[in-house]
Amino acid sequence: MTIAWGKRFPLPWRKRTKTENTSAAQTAETTGGGDDHTPWEKVADGLLPLEAEVVRSRLESEDIPAVIRRESIGAVMGFTVGGLGAVSVWVPESLAERALSILNE
Repeated sequence: MTIAWGKRFPLPWRKRTKTENTSAAQTAETTGGGDDHTPWEKVADGLLPLEAEVVRSRLESEDIPAVIRRESIGAVMGFTVGGLGAVSVWVPESLAERALSILNE
């Protein structure tokens, strides 16, 4: 049994045909793009993954967008301590002061 890997799983070295490019372009959505750049600031660092989720949920309950960042290899290997296991919470720079005051309550 032969499987056409190139069609089922797109390979980076495989060239797309004109019809594939056209169909992808017709279904693709666009984003705002441009110079819209929001700087983010770290408000909590060195947390365990569950602690970071609690912090993120608390901030989002106050309408402050928050994201959790961690080293990807730490997540894959299951590290929860040290540099590879540390988790941090980030918020937009303009809301960082408010987020810190909420977390310090």
